Amino acid sequence: MSEKKETPEHPSLEPPIQAHLGDQLKKLYGTILSEPIPERLTLLLDQLEKLERKDRQEVPPETFPDGADGGGDR
Repeated sequence: MSEKKETPEHPSLEPPIQAHLGDQLKKLYGTILSEPIPERLTLLLDQLEKLERKDRQEVPPETFPDGADGGGDR
């Protein structure tokens, strides 16, 4: 996590409060993260990935400024 100075728009929390919130979020979402991904969703993600690969092959890299190919961080 990046260090940000405390401002009225971005107040910082004390480390014990951050730790407590982190623990509570892990308890809340931990079981969800361990559940299997439904097959229908994995099929849709596979289809999307194939379409993205096809799009990248059809559009020359120089089309995007500064090497931004729209692929995001992977």
